[in-house]
Amino acid sequence: RFSQAPTTCTNTTPLLFLPHYLAPDMAPLRSLLCTLALATAATAFTTAPIHQPQRTQQLSPLCSDKGGGSAIATPKTKQITTTVQKQKQKSEQKKKFQPGDPELKNESDFEDAPMFRLYLIGDEDDDQEHVVTRVFEIVEDCSEDDAATLFKSATQTGEAFMGKYPMEIAEMYCEQLTRSDPIIYADVRDDKS
Repeated sequence: RFSQAPTTCTNTTPLLFLPHYLAPDMAPLRSLLCTLALATAATAFTTAPIHQPQRTQQLSPLCSDKGGGSAIATPKTKQITTTVQKQKQKSEQKKKFQPGDPELKNESDFEDAPMFRLYLIGDEDDDQEHVVTRVFEIVEDCSEDDAATLFKSATQTGEAFMGKYPMEIAEMYCEQLTRSDPIIYADVRDDKS
């Protein structure tokens, strides 16, 4: 009964959706609506002057046009002393951190790490070749001849003093020796005892 074909004022712009039996009678209305649409679109993009309301109050002295507050206010007190102090501080900082003058700390500031003694414990079941090889591989400052001497001393007296080391290094050497297969017994003792 009703057609959904658009009725337009031009061939490309749909304006109204009217039933087909009302479309011929509404031609003047369509013309009027097209004219209004064009007039509205034309005035929407034109520039119009912006009207500013008249001021009813007087401006404050700081914002007046007579030059009362347009200048930057200057403080009545002088800040020369703070500027001089800052400049002195900056020059002191520059003196402290010059790359050409390294600061040497006093030797009294450093404390020596506590030393611990590392001992090789002798065992009758130890194989000389295995013990000498492992001690030579693990302990950095030990030669093969020193390792052989340590093995002989440990088998004769029950233990052999291997050296003094910081706690972490002595414990690392001891742990690596005891993890050997077959096990090599070692012990770490405080240097004071």
